[in-house]
Amino acid sequence: MLCKAVLFVALLGAIGALPTDGPVDYSHHKIVKILPKRYGDLQRLHRLKDVFDTKVDFWNPPVADMRPVLTLVGPDSGYQFLRSLNASRIPYEVVANSFQKVIDNERAEMRAHRLYSRAGFDYEKTYHTYDEIVAELTSISSPKAKYASIGKTYQGRDIPSITITNTGGSGKKAIFLECGIHAREWVTTAACLWIANELITKSDYDTILNKYEIIIVPTLNSDGYVYTHTSNRNWRKTRSQNGLCYGADPNRNWDASWCSAGASSSPCSDTYCGTAAFSEIEAKNMANLVTTKRGNVAAYFSVHSYSQLWMYPWGYKTASPPNAKQLDDLSALGVNAIKAVNGLTFTKGTIANTICSSIDWAYDKEGVTIAFALELRDKGDYGFVLPASQILPASKETWAGIKAVIDGLPA
Repeated sequence: MLCKAVLFVALLGAIGALPTDGPVDYSHHKIVKILPKRYGDLQRLHRLKDVFDTKVDFWNPPVADMRPVLTLVGPDSGYQFLRSLNASRIPYEVVANSFQKVIDNERAEMRAHRLYSRAGFDYEKTYHTYDEIVAELTSISSPKAKYASIGKTYQGRDIPSITITNTGGSGKKAIFLECGIHAREWVTTAACLWIANELITKSDYDTILNKYEIIIVPTLNSDGYVYTHTSNRNWRKTRSQNGLCYGADPNRNWDASWCSAGASSSPCSDTYCGTAAFSEIEAKNMANLVTTKRGNVAAYFSVHSYSQLWMYPWGYKTASPPNAKQLDDLSALGVNAIKAVNGLTFTKGTIANTICSSIDWAYDKEGVTIAFALELRDKGDYGFVLPASQILPASKETWAGIKAVIDGLPA
């Protein structure tokens, strides 16, 4: 039995799915950009995704608009996977022969910024650690802003939040920004922090803050976020322990058609749905926060990266929700505002089959009829390792889109 267990660990360790406290070395992992050209390529890619499962990490799914598909390919499966692509005549290019070098360059930039920056907490040019984020949020002194922990993570960390509103008035409707639910999506945390700072430090948004309270949770999956900084940059899930493997996908752990199509029941999968709906305390804490505002939530935004998408319910079925036209019209406001900032095109539509279930839960269970999931930039040039130089443009366009929707909400 011991030999079998050791073999099992060795086989599944290819892309860092198994628990480890030490740094994961990605020196021999390649980033491969697949370039589907026709519908048949998409079908074959979906089959390959199933065949290689935990051996090849598909950073984004094959979708109908033929956008590039980034994959992280380990040494144990690389030859076979590339051979399969060649056999299927699907074009691809190796964009990085060593994912570790990409990670090392990112870390070097962060170290250099800390060494030479004298501006305190920089919201625009660098990614921050969990401890830096909490220290900054707890130090904010403004009548507009109130820091709170929404609860503890599996490992006992506070899940930070910041509520921003102008003083005066009562019974204001809440607008939620849930960010960092997937640990490796650093730009979502950075963008939501930038938005918080923008709202707190500028008077341009008094009309919004007089009417609403904006509740921002910048790093919902705090344990996972810490782990991406200390051990495994590619980590996605929580850090709860499930047998030989750690974590569940907190976005597939909500009580909205739990563990349906698009989620996995395998504990080692990046899309593992958990042992039960809300088995992950991080998702449960976020749900509890929303229920405190039951009947008084104006909108819910779940902020992800990457793919440049603006989506609305449902994710677990292809049917359109009753207010689909309203959601589509608001989405149009959002994507048009984004394009006006930096010229980027976001695709709008229902989530169907991508299982962004935090907004499905908000829509179905809490009656939050204005609920969106955003996938921030880019479309596959950098994926989850978006350079820090893109934090500011990503933040500005994200806020422009969200603000356009807020401005378009019914009175």
